[in-house]
Amino acid sequence: MMVAAFVPATAQEHQCSGKGKACDGGAAMECCQKKVLVGQQAEAWARENADRLVDNYLAKAGNKLDPDELRKELAEIGYDGTDVPSYRAAERVLVDRAYERMLASAVAAGKTSIILLTGTGGSGKSFSTRTMDFSGEGMLYDSAFNSYKKLSSVIDQAKAAGMTHVKVIAIYNDLITCFKNSIARGKRAKRFLGLKYLIGAFRNNINKISLLHMNYPDVELVTIDNTGNNGGRPVTVEEAEQWQYDVPADLITRMLVHFLHEIDEGELVGQQILSVAGDDYLQIEGMNDTGEALVREIDRRVQAVKQEMKH
Repeated sequence: MMVAAFVPATAQEHQCSGKGKACDGGAAMECCQKKVLVGQQAEAWARENADRLVDNYLAKAGNKLDPDELRKELAEIGYDGTDVPSYRAAERVLVDRAYERMLASAVAAGKTSIILLTGTGGSGKSFSTRTMDFSGEGMLYDSAFNSYKKLSSVIDQAKAAGMTHVKVIAIYNDLITCFKNSIARGKRAKRFLGLKYLIGAFRNNINKISLLHMNYPDVELVTIDNTGNNGGRPVTVEEAEQWQYDVPADLITRMLVHFLHEIDEGELVGQQILSVAGDDYLQIEGMNDTGEALVREIDRRVQAVKQEMKH
């Protein structure tokens, strides 16, 4: 059951971070002393500038493709880490271009091994693989890959490009710990995960390990359980197939309770609250009555923040 949906601002009404000055969507959009584009406008700009932006990234990336780092190239059009959803489409343009080029470069150099590092946001991928050396690999692709479909597409592209050894390292952490980790990271780097996005990411991971194991017997699969930030414990594929990606109503309620606690304690303020809520918090599916009441309370906090930011 969903609460009545809040309609977010259009791309043309996007606010400059911390300034409250709206862009008009015209040809020369100057906002906060820089051009600000979001949504489809950002995607179109990324297509026009893809080669230049990817060149900038590749000059410092080594053998690692990290969409979070590549997205920073969109700073020219206003991305500052606080509004990831508005730049997802533009990010995808750059990631697709970078992946194609990095695969070709690695294969041309005779390095035909690739590692795909996968795990939901906040799972602790970097921490769990901190002792692993990837420098000798042809390529390392570090992303969430929040569904079997996404991961299989990347594997197929790597093989078609000439990669002969594909290794997938899958990291798991429980939903509440991922949520807390994402909030802690957001406080440091301004990059938060929205409530509905994280819940959806977990649900999209259901059966991913089982399908990967069944359909890609030639892919090396390493599975690491970081539940509760335990440091990353290697487990068998059979154990990994039991990882909980289902998100029942009581788990959603725990997330919402923690979010409100962070607000009440003053740990999250202003734009941080809006970033964690996301534009679609009223559309979360699978809540019970308690969850729906909590979302209504969150909505009151969000609307209060928006009122404050207008002044």
